Amino acid sequence: MPNLKPNIISPTLWQRIFLLSFFVFILGNSCGYSQHIYELDPHNNTHRLDSYVEIFIDSGYAYSFEEISSPEFQSNFKPNIKDGLTFGYMRPPIWLKLSIQKTSQAQWLLEIPAPFLEGVDFYQMHDSLFQHFETGYYKPHHTRGFPHTGYAFELLFSETEATTVIIKITGFSPKTFPVFVIEKEHFIERLRLEDFGYGLFFGVLLVMLLYNLFLYFTLRHLDYFLYACTIICTIAIFAAATGYGGKFIWPNHPWVNFYAGRISLPVQVAILSFFTLRFLETKKYSRIIYYTLLSLIPMAGIVIVLMLTGVFLSAGNNLLSVALVVYLLSGIVCRINGNKTANFYIAAWGMYLTGGLLLTLRNSGFFEFNFWTTHFVEIGAAAETTIIALALGARYRKYKEEKEEVQLLALKLQQETTELLEIKVKDRTEQLSRANEELSATLETNRLQTEVIERKNAELDDFFYRVSHDLRGPISSLLAMSFLANKEVNDPVALEYLDRQKQQAERLNGIINALISLTKLSHSEVKNEPIDFEKMVHECIQSFRGHANFNTITFKKNIQQHIQYESSWVFVNAIIQNLIENAIKYCGRSEPFVEINIKKELDIVIIEISDNGQGIPDDLQSKIFDMFFRASKSGGGSGLGLYILKRSVDRLKGKVTIKSELGKGSTFIVKLPLVIK
Repeated sequence: MPNLKPNIISPTLWQRIFLLSFFVFILGNSCGYSQHIYELDPHNNTHRLDSYVEIFIDSGYAYSFEEISSPEFQSNFKPNIKDGLTFGYMRPPIWLKLSIQKTSQAQWLLEIPAPFLEGVDFYQMHDSLFQHFETGYYKPHHTRGFPHTGYAFELLFSETEATTVIIKITGFSPKTFPVFVIEKEHFIERLRLEDFGYGLFFGVLLVMLLYNLFLYFTLRHLDYFLYACTIICTIAIFAAATGYGGKFIWPNHPWVNFYAGRISLPVQVAILSFFTLRFLETKKYSRIIYYTLLSLIPMAGIVIVLMLTGVFLSAGNNLLSVALVVYLLSGIVCRINGNKTANFYIAAWGMYLTGGLLLTLRNSGFFEFNFWTTHFVEIGAAAETTIIALALGARYRKYKEEKEEVQLLALKLQQETTELLEIKVKDRTEQLSRANEELSATLETNRLQTEVIERKNAELDDFFYRVSHDLRGPISSLLAMSFLANKEVNDPVALEYLDRQKQQAERLNGIINALISLTKLSHSEVKNEPIDFEKMVHECIQSFRGHANFNTITFKKNIQQHIQYESSWVFVNAIIQNLIENAIKYCGRSEPFVEINIKKELDIVIIEISDNGQGIPDDLQSKIFDMFFRASKSGGGSGLGLYILKRSVDRLKGKVTIKSELGKGSTFIVKLPLVIK
């Protein structure tokens, strides 16, 4: 009887096949390295392999290389899922693994262009054994495997097998870097270009160092010596950070990297802070900036102690980051307060700070590792050094020339200026009195009175023109002499008399300037043009920023929008300028304010400017617009401002009135017609 059972394999045979397949699968995944093998394209001389690297972070500091390299450990390596290798300031050891296969006879190098890495252990599988190179920032330069400022190792390939590389990165430095495999000849050519570029960089620093030392020994001015010291610190810092110091200057003494690269940072901050105090004259322009810079000097000493004792090794970097921001803010604040030299400082530290910020963000993993994030700090440092050195030289040369000229003039004019000034003031005052008497005597009728006033005003303007220009030269000389005397005299009593003389000379100078403004108004024609009250009021207010009480005054503006008004810009500006100046002088001491209201009603424009000062007594209000009249001696001034205001209003056929109440303040009201008839 035939066998009707199907021809099948017995269960024992199936089990054997399954067990054999499972054993082969387990063996293939537990023995050897299952990582993707990167084949080097012979047509491409540079390969960036960040994306092909597998990573293991030893958070517990627990594993040796024997454990890391064992077949059963390989599943702990994870593929890199980022665009680059960006670990920031991570402290646990980082293990990298990479398998590479070459397809040509070219020689290849593996490069990590990060000279600041403190520990780099390079293991390469060759002929079934791992070869080991141990190197790092604080190890002799010859341990790097190839004469390079970064880390470069020659890759060894067998004829048929790929090579496996395992790299251990340790230390406290920032760990953001790429991994390249580069054809050896191309790498050597690129190395020449890098050496040439850094040669230019260090060459610029050396030229600026010699330039400042030459000026210091020539002029014996401390600023040049201080800045030469900062350049020395900059050279030391960059020589250590870029690896060129370890490559060319101290290859067998890597401990110098610590002092050149780290200790130089707080030393540079201390010197630069003292230099900035002098260069920007910060005490004159901002007390806050002055004491902030002063505080950086002892902080630098504390940071040096923290670093030498190992308590806080990155304190120098943190201090320099803060100091760079302070230097830039110092330049900005001093420039706002009138120091034009600060322009150079802002430009210089702006570039340096940008480079430092790019490098810091790159080290922290925010930016990619590229030319600009790596080398813009060197560009900024070279630019900063050059700009400040040239600005320092130009400033001192100009100061020296001006000082010599003023000293010669002061010696020549010191005695004759005072005598000439007294004689001319007396003479011109008598002429003014005679002119006023003659003016009063010729007023016969209303018609003739108007004609005579206009003629005499013209004569007075010519007279004022001659007076102002005759006196301007002697007064300027007297001011210059007072300035120099204050620099040279140390006796307190003499300084007090010199200050009084300077105050009187400045008051006379104010009168002269007011007279010149008056003559300009008198000779100006009424040429109508559109008036932008908003812009004009803003410019007038800003022109008084140098006033002692400016920052304490609140300005209240209520200007009607889109006022259609055409008039002479010169006269309208003179009206608003003098009203605001008068309000600033006499506003109250407690919560002072100046209120400005401008509006149009029917066919007139109304300008009202108020203050909260002491007010003007009723018996003085009728005299307030007289020439040289001042309602209060405490307000200073020439007594010509409101007279110029009245002349300007008259030229525009307008009217000016005053409302004032003692203890509450004053309001000046100017009404100008839209059309001058």
